Amino acid sequence: MKVPEVQNLNNINVTAPEQAAKLRYGFGAYANPRVQNDIYTLTNQQFKKNPVEAVYEKFLAKYNPNALLARYMSEESVNKMLQASPNVSKILAEKGVQPKVCIDNLKNIQNTHVKTTVDVAVALADEMSLPKEDKQAIVLGSIFHDFGKIMIPEEVLNKKGKLTSEERAIVDTHSQIGYELLKTTSMDSKALSIVRNHHRAASMTNDFLSKVVSVADVYSALTEKRSYKETMSDEDALVIIDSFVDSGKLDGDVVGALKQHLNKKSKDAA
Repeated sequence: MKVPEVQNLNNINVTAPEQAAKLRYGFGAYANPRVQNDIYTLTNQQFKKNPVEAVYEKFLAKYNPNALLARYMSEESVNKMLQASPNVSKILAEKGVQPKVCIDNLKNIQNTHVKTTVDVAVALADEMSLPKEDKQAIVLGSIFHDFGKIMIPEEVLNKKGKLTSEERAIVDTHSQIGYELLKTTSMDSKALSIVRNHHRAASMTNDFLSKVVSVADVYSALTEKRSYKETMSDEDALVIIDSFVDSGKLDGDVVGALKQHLNKKSKDAA
């Protein structure tokens, strides 16, 4: 592709980081004008992703996953995913729920629960010295881990008070719903596995990256204020988290990394 911003990249005086920055900018300059408004095309009654879109989304997934989330957080985008993934409607129908896109469900947690989960998951990845590729998947999986909540009725998701068993069953579908929606995209398979498995008990899955995000997710949920509860101290949260390790819900090694992270954080704050 001939884009002025990525010319002369073979110049020996241009450093590698500068090359990467120019390539990222150049790709955006090249792809943006060529991206169709409709990210799917109907072919033989099946929705197929525009190939330029697929490349562009992989680019965003690597360099700006928050922009990818914003791209998907529209009623039009989700409705296209729903048309490409009929399983979502079946999952909701089994719980007596009519499919309805609730964008605000994600907007309300994007800068609170999602951000905390991402920050803690990345810190855990650093504590355990995970490979760069795994860390990238953890970032992407953390950002999208609650994407399925976009289909959960707002009155259930944000209910003030304890959920009934039926309501809890509806909320619990969000992991599978998120997976079903996002697998119609070009998302990385490791990130998709995190979305699907982050609520699965550690003893029931071999997906280590989802175990990392699961610990970050639980810690974030316990220590933040919710419509039905107040914030919780790290000490009280760790008591509950340790009980989850004992029951096989959370991975002990990952929780150990969490304790190391919180200990360092506490010393830095002192």
